[in-house]
Amino acid sequence: MGRIRGKNKSLRRIFIYFLGCMLGFSLLIIGVNYGLLNYALDSKIVYPANYAESFIQKNSATLKRASTITLDMIPDGSDFGVYDVTGNYQYGSFPENGPEHLEKIGQIWKNYENGDSSFSGSEFIYVIQRENEVLLITYPISLQFSDMHLRQAFPKLEALWIGVFGLEIVILILILSINFGKYLGKKIAVLQQASWNIENQNLDFDLGGSDVCEINQVLDSLYHLRDALKESLLQQWQIKKGKQEQISALAHDIKTPLTIIKGNVELLGETTLDQEQMLYQKYIIENATQIEGYINKLVELSKSETPQGLTLKKVAVKDLLDEIHEQTKGLIIKKNIKLNWQEIDIAKEVIQADLEKLYRAIMNVMGNAVEFTPSQETIAVTVKKKDGELILTICDGGKGFGAQALRHGKEQFFMGDTSRTDHKHHGMGLYIADNIVKQHGGQLVVGNTAQGGLVTITLKV
Repeated sequence: MGRIRGKNKSLRRIFIYFLGCMLGFSLLIIGVNYGLLNYALDSKIVYPANYAESFIQKNSATLKRASTITLDMIPDGSDFGVYDVTGNYQYGSFPENGPEHLEKIGQIWKNYENGDSSFSGSEFIYVIQRENEVLLITYPISLQFSDMHLRQAFPKLEALWIGVFGLEIVILILILSINFGKYLGKKIAVLQQASWNIENQNLDFDLGGSDVCEINQVLDSLYHLRDALKESLLQQWQIKKGKQEQISALAHDIKTPLTIIKGNVELLGETTLDQEQMLYQKYIIENATQIEGYINKLVELSKSETPQGLTLKKVAVKDLLDEIHEQTKGLIIKKNIKLNWQEIDIAKEVIQADLEKLYRAIMNVMGNAVEFTPSQETIAVTVKKKDGELILTICDGGKGFGAQALRHGKEQFFMGDTSRTDHKHHGMGLYIADNIVKQHGGQLVVGNTAQGGLVTITLKV
């Protein structure tokens, strides 16, 4: 699929759209709140901030002439006190019970004497001079409910209004953010679906395009990635199939000379052989049979699409070691190498293992030991049980592992150890052995001793 074309909108445009929505709805909220406030003021549900001051100014003449001041002459939400000219409190609506109220009465007079018209943060003092008396009225300059109960419940109406307005803005932001997230989530879902298909190697998908420019750019890249990955996997599959066919054909071809070798060695058994010749014939037949088994397994693996796992069963450690011991004797004959074989307390031990693979792993290590041990030298093998583990150590009589081999010797195709490269090898022995041991939950460690290279295999019993 080529580049996705069509009319697209950018993320910037979408973001600006949602910002515009937020600004528009914010202005709408401000307008609604302002309209509700005006309605409340017009219908006398709420008194304006200058209500008390206007009321007092309008009725100041009455307040001067009245023989006695009563509460109905004072605006709602206000209090008053009548003092004589020396500051003695005569009467009024100021509370008089308790020292704090009496202190308030005195403080109001002091503020009057000092020319201070404010009493507290939101209350002010209005002064009316009467005959031989002074009327001091405390009144608020703030919005107030006309209903006494509402006024007592919400004395600071401005704070309430600002709080409600703030809450409305927060709710608006939450609603728009949630909707913006859902909108983008739907647009991004196509990218998630494309990624899921690629992850699961479903490379025949076509999800179309999106109406968002940036998402289309990413989607277009994913389509190119899909096509490249599809082509790469197809090439790998063709190469793998070709290799499988070649391995299968080669394995089949090897069978013919192997059958001839095995048949001729068996014919030799029908002739008169001395004891040593019979031993050599036995080694040839056993190993030819072993190679035949490996070839059959190789043919099976070449036809299989999935790696073969372990076939675990109970294996007697002593039987496994006896077979390895016998095969090792055959390996060391040509080089006249000495074999020091020691088994400690393992006669009755049993492990869960894939016998064929574990045998192959240990024989790979043994083969390396024989290969790197000079003629007339000694290979020392020790097998013992310790702390619930079977420990097999194989120490050759060679030059030992170099610094590079100690770090990389178990890696596939490693052949860089100059201390041990006098022999032809392909860097596979320790790699195969290490993998098989790991599959069995064990560990293979390489090291050195004074005698030569050391390989330690540890398995759970």
